[in-house]
Amino acid sequence: MPIITLTTDFGTKDHFVGALKGAIYKELRAVNIVDISHEITPFNITETAYILKNSYQNFPEGTIHIIGVDSEISIENKPLAIQLDGQFFICTDNGIISMITNEIIPEKIVEITIQNSEENNLAILDIFVKVACHIARGGMLDVIGKKIEKVKELIEIQPFINTEQNQIVGSIIYIDNFGNVISNISQSIFNNIGKGRDFELIARNYKFTKIYSKYNEVVDFSIPEDKRQNDGKRLAIFNSAKFLEISMYRSNLETVGGASSLLGLNYRDNITLRFK
Repeated sequence: MPIITLTTDFGTKDHFVGALKGAIYKELRAVNIVDISHEITPFNITETAYILKNSYQNFPEGTIHIIGVDSEISIENKPLAIQLDGQFFICTDNGIISMITNEIIPEKIVEITIQNSEENNLAILDIFVKVACHIARGGMLDVIGKKIEKVKELIEIQPFINTEQNQIVGSIIYIDNFGNVISNISQSIFNNIGKGRDFELIARNYKFTKIYSKYNEVVDFSIPEDKRQNDGKRLAIFNSAKFLEISMYRSNLETVGGASSLLGLNYRDNITLRFK
């Protein structure tokens, strides 16, 4: 049975998510629909790109991903169907897929030429659904549009590398449910530029000289549990997605706060890595 995933900024208060699923089932009864997220910050392409990159790899080959963020079609925001890494992505050409295409070359990119119906002015409820169900039935991409060579790139997801000053200037691209702040500095970039050198990570007024591989590495397990004072300790870590993250160990957003609130770090704020 085919799998269609949904990633949108619709939220769950309104009818849009239910309507989207209903439109899919109306076209194709035998299908598994998986919600990746409907809580994307409205129109936030960078946030969507990060979530998409770190979720699609867990799905089997042939999965179809509908991406409904900044999905209104225009001359500058054309609808695309992309075959990439053995899966399919349906979105608009706004850079939302470039966090993946920067690392993996698409097998095929098609600009969708199917016209929206008069009954529905939301492309995701009409065009995207029709294309997804067409692919789910085994349909070819060439039938629904014309082949193009590349997608728009999202400049914001790339850190600035200054080799003369031996530093990487990144920015915060995502704040997760725990208040952890994730930057656009990948572990591979860190290793390639740093080459094992000592470094200083600067985020606002805070400095870090160590990057952990696990959150609980900040815990000194030789100290009796009732005497440890590790909760709320700040740390830098390469997270499961292999991006540099600043976190508070076992932070509680309701009582203490996360790294974002406690350290005053917000979306698009800069962080700097200086190598010695």
